[in-house]
Amino acid sequence: MEITFTGIANPHSIGAFGVDANAKILQRYRFIHERLMFIGAAQLPARHNWDIKTAMGRHIYEDAEAADQLRTRVSHLRTPLANVGQEPDPALTLLMDEILHARTDSEWIASVYTVIKPALIEAYKSHIQRTQQIVDQPTIRILRSILLDLEEQVNWGEAAIAHLKNEGEWEEAGSEELCTLLKRCILAAGGMSNEMKRSTEIPERVRSFQVYQLPKKSQREARMGETTLYRTSMGMKFEKPNDDRLVGMMRVRQEEMTAAELIAAVLWSQKGMPWAFYRDLARHLWDEVRHALFGQAALEAEGLNWRSRPQYTSDYDINIEKIPSAQYAWLSIGIEEGAMKRPGKVGEFEFCRDQVKHPLMTQFQDYDWADEVVHASFGRTWTPELFGEELGFIREVAKHELDHFFSEVRKAEEIAAAEEK
Repeated sequence: MEITFTGIANPHSIGAFGVDANAKILQRYRFIHERLMFIGAAQLPARHNWDIKTAMGRHIYEDAEAADQLRTRVSHLRTPLANVGQEPDPALTLLMDEILHARTDSEWIASVYTVIKPALIEAYKSHIQRTQQIVDQPTIRILRSILLDLEEQVNWGEAAIAHLKNEGEWEEAGSEELCTLLKRCILAAGGMSNEMKRSTEIPERVRSFQVYQLPKKSQREARMGETTLYRTSMGMKFEKPNDDRLVGMMRVRQEEMTAAELIAAVLWSQKGMPWAFYRDLARHLWDEVRHALFGQAALEAEGLNWRSRPQYTSDYDINIEKIPSAQYAWLSIGIEEGAMKRPGKVGEFEFCRDQVKHPLMTQFQDYDWADEVVHASFGRTWTPELFGEELGFIREVAKHELDHFFSEVRKAEEIAAAEEK
């Protein structure tokens, strides 16, 4: 390996991009990742398959991180910060608008993982090879890191498609139709980097002439049965009360997908906030999905079939008609800041460590507690800006929202109990 030029290959070659051209291309990449973050959030409550939902949570976060890195790099290429968030190409805007209206799990998977992200991979590999290796090393480093995520995402998408086909759950017609339209949009945009010959035939809107509406109820797989507004047990008896509490804690973690879906609704619906707000909410969303995976892993390690039980979806279903600021105050201040008080999160951790001595749940609760500290901080940072009020006012709002929420949960539980008699 050469040690000159810090090991950079081809240091004498002239790159394909000057500063202005490079900034324009990176703006396109930034826009695509940013829009995928928002669109993924809009789609999350509507998707049924559990494994698709969990992967969406992760990929929303990874797209947010990619967009954040690209935003910074674009701002370093003589682009005023005020211009960084602009839409760079109407054909790319149409591309994103049409993906937003994916109607099925199959359409979403096909759109993102067989069209959009493979096209990004191709563009990034070309960009890395063709740019000047010294002057643009910061871009190369960013694109290489994003490529690691993209390639893993596409591999996951291919496996997901194979699984859906094997299970007889793949819907080919709508997926093929949407992917054909998206490829036409990419052609009209001159490719992801606008370096291909552009088509003068701009596709018409097919689905996106309608306004996208978040679902009124979050969706789950049919085999999970009906969703519920109150928590249900695993439907089994335990000899020791602590065992019942431990499994109940696992189940509460597993059902935190509903919190992720509520954050997704806020991320999609709340307009006009600084970019850092959306980046933080993407992190918050993925954390809640990870918590659901904590519970899934813990239940499965105990041999418990969590998919056989009705799924609790109240965080989303009860709060969905409220304004985004009230939704986020309910969760980040009412629920998560409240969990900082004893016994709260520290009590859950100590119970797993000291009373039941369960190593896996001890570690899960340790990290759950750490995440909740971050989320409460997000709430204290952003809810004052959402409301234009001090935290004291917001805590009162959150208390009111909590009272309403738990009233609705109790009402649903009472109705269900009466129907069983």
